[in-house]
Amino acid sequence: METTIATRTTVPALALAALFSFVAAPAQAQLARTFVSNAIGNDANDCSRNTPCRNFQRAHDNTLAGGEITVLDPGSYGAVTITKSISITSDGIGEAGVLVSGGANGIAILAGATDAVSLRGLTIKGIGFGGGNGILFRSGKSLTIENCAVRTLTRTANGTGGSGIYIYSETSANVTVTNTLVAQSEGVSLWLAAAGAGVTVKAILDHVAVYDGAESGIFVEQGSLGGSIQVTARDSIAAGNALSGFLVSAAAGDASLLVTRSTSANNGGAGITTDEDGGIAVLRVGQSTITGNGRSWSSFGGAVQSYGDNKIVGNGDGDPAIPTLIARK
Repeated sequence: METTIATRTTVPALALAALFSFVAAPAQAQLARTFVSNAIGNDANDCSRNTPCRNFQRAHDNTLAGGEITVLDPGSYGAVTITKSISITSDGIGEAGVLVSGGANGIAILAGATDAVSLRGLTIKGIGFGGGNGILFRSGKSLTIENCAVRTLTRTANGTGGSGIYIYSETSANVTVTNTLVAQSEGVSLWLAAAGAGVTVKAILDHVAVYDGAESGIFVEQGSLGGSIQVTARDSIAAGNALSGFLVSAAAGDASLLVTRSTSANNGGAGITTDEDGGIAVLRVGQSTITGNGRSWSSFGGAVQSYGDNKIVGNGDGDPAIPTLIARK
């Protein structure tokens, strides 16, 4: 059994501490649209177009719920904890980023159960010095991540954190990740889980690339708290990860992953894996390529099912066919 499975339901303690450590800004008039600038921004400003702020957190605190933060020029804009409906947008102005260190989260989302959060055009990069997670989602109605890059997240000194994108939702939520890169994470690169009985998380991963992680690439998990996590990955790739490319695990509740028109290549473990220990774990794959992995596929319980139209070649186990139907235990 792969070592990633042993980490289920563990929320990094330092990550949670960082999540609750932000300080609210003083009460003042808020704007529907705020702006940040590396060149002329100042957090003493009101974050309007003519007097932009310097950091994301200041702009967030000065933006009305449902509003938008717009990036005016390239730069690093600091970590932010999001507690309401908001969009952070960077389009065509160069790299707009967040640097992650000290066991913190680059972007932490602790929004209300009816709140929608959107992140577009951002770069989140780990720089060592104590590790952390790139994007952590704990609550909200929906999260959309598009045209983003998340790189080199490292673990903390006590071995937690290090995920590029970590969805651990305590509220039922819809998550969409499109045209996004996650690379060189020391933890699970893209980790998706529901955090309790009665919680249902549905996610779409579209044109997502997950490369060179130190654990599994895309991990869909339902841990011992129960709940339901349902994920579709289409036109996506998991390559060069130390363990599985795509992994589904369930200790309680149910976890499912549909992989279509995608590639799992050159991973140290299996191209696709299921692990079932008290819950229901299902991975279905169609129109996809599994090549160059330590094993083509493996199952520690659960169901691995194929639509019969995949290309499985050049793996370390001789490329056994995936069952088109597998009986459940």
